[in-house]
Amino acid sequence: MKALRKEVDDAETAYLQASGDKRETLWKAYCQINDINLLKIFDLARQDPASGTAFEMFEWIVRNRRIAIPSLYYTNGIQSVEFLRDYHTANTNIAKICSKFGWGWPRACQPVMDFLRIAADKNPSRESRGQATLALARIDKDYANIQVVLSDNSFTGNKGWSEENKAEFLRGVRNQSAEALWRESGKLLQVVLADYSDCPTGALTNLYRAKLTLGEVARVELYDLEHLSVGKVAPEIEGEDLEGNKLKLSDYRGRIVVLSFWASWCGPCMQRVPSEIKLAERMKGKPFALVGVNGDAVKSDAKRAVEKESISWPSFWNKEGSDGPVPTIWNIHGWPSVFVLDAKGIIRYKDEGEDMDLINQKVDQLVIQFADKNHS
Repeated sequence: MKALRKEVDDAETAYLQASGDKRETLWKAYCQINDINLLKIFDLARQDPASGTAFEMFEWIVRNRRIAIPSLYYTNGIQSVEFLRDYHTANTNIAKICSKFGWGWPRACQPVMDFLRIAADKNPSRESRGQATLALARIDKDYANIQVVLSDNSFTGNKGWSEENKAEFLRGVRNQSAEALWRESGKLLQVVLADYSDCPTGALTNLYRAKLTLGEVARVELYDLEHLSVGKVAPEIEGEDLEGNKLKLSDYRGRIVVLSFWASWCGPCMQRVPSEIKLAERMKGKPFALVGVNGDAVKSDAKRAVEKESISWPSFWNKEGSDGPVPTIWNIHGWPSVFVLDAKGIIRYKDEGEDMDLINQKVDQLVIQFADKNHS
């Protein structure tokens, strides 16, 4: 198992260190060897699932870069979680697993929730209990936001939501309302603050570079819960655009706003620009505004991208790049990230901005609702 894993890790390292055309070739090579070896590793680990080596391999599987691929997730991924739940919830080294389940696991399934609840309650390691509690809080918060979208009958967008995904989601929330999930998330975050505030973030440092303790992370998540959830009034942003002109988010009240966090170094951000241009053109003459928040550390990089891609809408200049005050306050981990605000500045939709079909549909819905309300 260790030899098979080393082959994958070496292929991944080669890909990460490459550049240019070679990088794409090495990515394909990594994917091929990863997907083949992962299956072999799982089949070997399941033969003695309670062993220490099996624990290491199941951990490696659930934290694998490609575990979201359906062919891996619905078989080896979920089954690995089941083995971890059944044999390893008392292992004191599960903090990274808990972190992965709260940040980046495809969609929390029942074995994940079982694992985290057992770990939060009974694991001997205080740090692991804290990470498990924080992960549960984040899952509840994310599920609440998804619940709001799915419960909106006028919003029919369901890209990425197969019937199997929907059934799994509903099992996970156990028919709880978004409000109930938000309350539960808040309670769990308060537990983190009360009992685990001084525990180190450990595996979370890449997401919270300046946050050293779980308490600091919990405070950010509480702010997100109370101010950045769907249905909340969006926090004010006040500053300058890339040309030095004064810019204020609340000045766009009375219009539907797509607030897009982007950067020139973000490949998916730049790939999405043509679709954003089409959206802006389609909405000309309507109560709509597209506003960016730029994450470049160097202003000239952002201005060069604006000129090259013919970006016509204004963007807040963040000065300190992706670690600047606006992305920090708005709890931005993934770039791009998008918030859709209604005419009163209330958040009506949020995601990592890769699905422009859903964003377009939500904008259309809100524009129609705004027009109907003003004509009635």
